[in-house]
Amino acid sequence: MSAVPIEPMPTAVELVLHSTKDISVMPQVVFKIMEMTGKEDQSAILLERAIIVDPGFSARMLTQANSAAFALPRKVTSIREAIAFIGFAKVRQLAMTVGVFDLFVGKTDRESLRRRGWWRHSLETANVGKMVADSSRRCDPDVSYTANLLHLIGKTILCRYNTKAYDKVDELIAEGHSDRESETIVFGCDHVQVGIGASFKWKFPEELVSAMDYVSAPFATDPAASLRGHVAISDWLVRRFHVDEGDAPPFPAWALTATKIDATKIPDLLPRVAPVIEELNRNI
Repeated sequence: MSAVPIEPMPTAVELVLHSTKDISVMPQVVFKIMEMTGKEDQSAILLERAIIVDPGFSARMLTQANSAAFALPRKVTSIREAIAFIGFAKVRQLAMTVGVFDLFVGKTDRESLRRRGWWRHSLETANVGKMVADSSRRCDPDVSYTANLLHLIGKTILCRYNTKAYDKVDELIAEGHSDRESETIVFGCDHVQVGIGASFKWKFPEELVSAMDYVSAPFATDPAASLRGHVAISDWLVRRFHVDEGDAPPFPAWALTATKIDATKIPDLLPRVAPVIEELNRNI
């Protein structure tokens, strides 16, 4: 039995996921890597075999492994070398980053620009989320990275379901409506609900499913409460970084209870966001 209370999936979400089933499936190689890197008894040879079946994925993984982000002592030329240098945890992180990116690619300039904005926010939040988890020591930094990377996936699924309809969402947001309110007006559901539905479809671990609902306080019995709270705080920190203080979004106070992070520590985290994002800018 699930430890996380599960509510019925809204009909509108089911319609979106059914109609976009061709893109609402994560690449199988990514799932295989996630599964293998989560087990301590897996060998690097078997992991290499799982990766090299997809030439395009292998090439992109090597490109990222050779980026300045990893500062390896020399250029690596094989997947086996990449695994040896950066380790299973980093391979898992790369797999998620590369795999999720494909879902944020648009077919038109306007579509791509919109989705690149979401992708950029997701990547910034993932890196800030890892910093927050390192600081709080109440959440696995690599799991926090993954959860933060995925938290806006419902937006790109809605956009791919009906791009012109999402143009209307943008118009409503410009008129002063919130993004979730605008999505619900147009689609009958919002990106959080779609993200949760997709994560069930993709058979994600329960903690990642729970973390997709980064806007709501978790149930007291939710074992992933801390992870969900870390995503909420990380998302807020990135949004706060990009606006003036007077335009800052409301802080998710419930996340302090979920993460057990002292409220006095939040001001200390704010100045640490800029270096994280600057480092990201240098490596992408």
